[in-house]
Amino acid sequence: MGNMRRLFIAVALFAACAFAQAAEPITHFNVVLMQPGSVMEKRVTSLDAMAEYIKAVEAASREAVIASGATQAVGGFIVLAVKPGQKSKVWLDFDAMLDLEMRKHIRERVKAIQPFDVTEGPVVFALKVATWGGKEPQRLLPSPIEWKQATRKGKPLEIGKLVEKTWNQ
Repeated sequence: MGNMRRLFIAVALFAACAFAQAAEPITHFNVVLMQPGSVMEKRVTSLDAMAEYIKAVEAASREAVIASGATQAVGGFIVLAVKPGQKSKVWLDFDAMLDLEMRKHIRERVKAIQPFDVTEGPVVFALKVATWGGKEPQRLLPSPIEWKQATRKGKPLEIGKLVEKTWNQ
């Protein structure tokens, strides 16, 4: 009976392992456009180039999470702005304080990606993500700490002006 019980436990563990999935380093839920469609249409010169950029950001963020060595499970946003002249900026807005190494790696790797061409002003969007099986953020829009600090003493700013105000922070 002891051998039969061990066999049953072994089969049960094997089956459990076969169906268990390891958490992915990063899950991408969706892209959040932070400007009206009419603004995006005027400023984005190629939707294909923007899509390729987003794919590259997704790949770089995955590599960054792995390279950081951290296994923190948390949801949030990778916020991106692209300005004319192929300049880009990255802000991070997560539901909990993000591990410092993970934060550093994500910023550096995403910033290294060549952005797509835009005209007439910045294009601002975010990737809604979670690391290591974290929960999808319930918030609809990100609000990085730099943006909160920039609007603390005044009226809310239009997103393009907010990006310009916080670009060098």
